[in-house]
Amino acid sequence: MYSPRQKILWFAFSTRVFIITLQAVCNIVIPDHDANVFISPADPALRRTRADVVVDKILGGMKRWDSQYFLHIAQYGYTYENCLAFFPLFPLIVRYFAYLLSSILGSYVNFHSTLLISAAIVNLVLFIKSADVLHKLSLRVLRSECKAYKSVILYCVNPASIFFSAPYSETLFAFTTFYTMFKCTENETLRFASIDIFSGLPAGFSIITRSNGLINLGFILYTSFKNVMERTLPEIVYKYKTLKHRLVLPVLVLPLCITGVALCLTVIIALIPFVLVQTYNYFKFCVPNQHHLPDFLSNSEYILPGNAESPWCNSSLPLSYSYVQSHYWNVGFLKYYKVKQIPNFMLAFPILFIIIYNSMSYIKNNFRLCLRLGLRDNIFNFGYLHKIPNRPKVHSKGFGANDPNLFMYVVHIMCLTIVCIIFVHIQVSTRLLASASPLLYWICSSKMNVGPTPTSDQNTINEHFRRIGIGKRIPSHHLSIANLEGVDNMYSRWKTFIISRRMPDFTSRMIQCYFIGYFLLGIVLFSNFYPWT
Repeated sequence: MYSPRQKILWFAFSTRVFIITLQAVCNIVIPDHDANVFISPADPALRRTRADVVVDKILGGMKRWDSQYFLHIAQYGYTYENCLAFFPLFPLIVRYFAYLLSSILGSYVNFHSTLLISAAIVNLVLFIKSADVLHKLSLRVLRSECKAYKSVILYCVNPASIFFSAPYSETLFAFTTFYTMFKCTENETLRFASIDIFSGLPAGFSIITRSNGLINLGFILYTSFKNVMERTLPEIVYKYKTLKHRLVLPVLVLPLCITGVALCLTVIIALIPFVLVQTYNYFKFCVPNQHHLPDFLSNSEYILPGNAESPWCNSSLPLSYSYVQSHYWNVGFLKYYKVKQIPNFMLAFPILFIIIYNSMSYIKNNFRLCLRLGLRDNIFNFGYLHKIPNRPKVHSKGFGANDPNLFMYVVHIMCLTIVCIIFVHIQVSTRLLASASPLLYWICSSKMNVGPTPTSDQNTINEHFRRIGIGKRIPSHHLSIANLEGVDNMYSRWKTFIISRRMPDFTSRMIQCYFIGYFLLGIVLFSNFYPWT
């Protein structure tokens, strides 16, 4: 019988294998749609063997849409200005891992095929790691093994799953984001600092993975703010009131100074990679020089490095991202609100509805908590917090009722949702939100009731353990998942409630259909260049 963590890791692996298999079948059976989008130029000097044909058949369904940009950057670098919309960490990881693979596969396949294999392996490993980190984060925030387990299982079949296996940066971004959030929930590593300064590393990596990684700095800032307000200031006030010698007063302010220094160091660590990337972009495209690109890459349709012709180069703060998104993809305030985009709005509607409805429900059920910015209402009891029990008020049932731990996550995802609705191509909302926040999975896990099966009854489980003669005590969290899954599923590496169980109520069935339906439909459409999220 597998433990909950083992079940999660095996299910994450199984779903990745299923995605790769199904997209390969669809790529072979279904003819590709002519999407008339960017296709990375092929190097005419690159040899093509039978092994390359096999790789293209097996993995070719994943190099669609923006995958072409990521693979292009990994192979040739930033050769065109429009490539600057895609941040460099994922292509760099894929490139350097491909160099390692080339020492093994170089005599069989060309470098482009090696890059495709590299991207598939990198995303496979990162997805399993991201599922593991999400499980740890969910346990810490939700304080429920059952909800945490259900959340990660839903993450493994999330509506944007194909983007987590294709050469996209979604998996890397999810891993760095979840890890940043996890680090921000850990206990302080420096006394009074109330924050681990090394949480700036995953935050910095998320920033150079996707542009919306900048919002992850909010978790670092809020964690420091909350710890100062709930722990440091009450302690200072309490000690001040009990002091006999006022000369010691400057010493009491020392924790605040240390917290400020730690916070500044954390933010600097997080921003250094972003600053380096923007500096590189400026010198590559805004400083006149010879680009020395081969002829097959010297496409006159795009602005090449060293031309210094772009308007963003002359800005007081020369950042390329917003200009490139606006100029090449027409991204801007309400620019996507056109009649012909109604199908894309319908594609994005489910995730936007789930998040907005439940976030507003959280705000309604925790209105005073939100006005206090998620802080406790008794933070200034001057050191006697442990003697005064925090008696939660009884609210109507709803997502996250009276749970201050969820406040920052709700604020974070609402900011992203508003940006999606107002600025971005609306269909991108599904993969953007699915990779940027765990809240979608926490909401759905709290709403999802899993009906009993003959092997999920408590008496059946107890009898099973008695029959197989387990002498040691079974952990309670292990039993809770056995109650959820049933004995049969706990012995399977891939069978879980989301695919093997019939849900007992309408809401649970709708969530199941949404996740599984988008999971399968996305693979079929994406692998043949049909529009998807």
